Amino acid sequence: MSREANIGFQAKSPSGDEGYVIMLFPPDADGTVRYREWHCDQDPELPGHDRQAQAGELVRRVEEWRRAGWKFTESPIRITHWLTEGR
Repeated sequence: MSREANIGFQAKSPSGDEGYVIMLFPPDADGTVRYREWHCDQDPELPGHDRQAQAGELVRRVEEWRRAGWKFTESPIRITHWLTEGR
């Protein structure tokens, strides 16, 4: 199975008062992932914030949210697998 070019998802806190839309771009050879992030309460017409982090940092972030009961539009298992596939 080949890696999808990008993967996007929404994550919302259990209370629904905090949330993000995140678009991940494939990790580079060093494991750095570029991503674009929007706060759920942000005007969707505004551009997202471009960021980068190590794949492991993003896996930890997704896992922390999952353990805290956050809801995802994409399976957290699929997201973490996508981040670590081939590494």
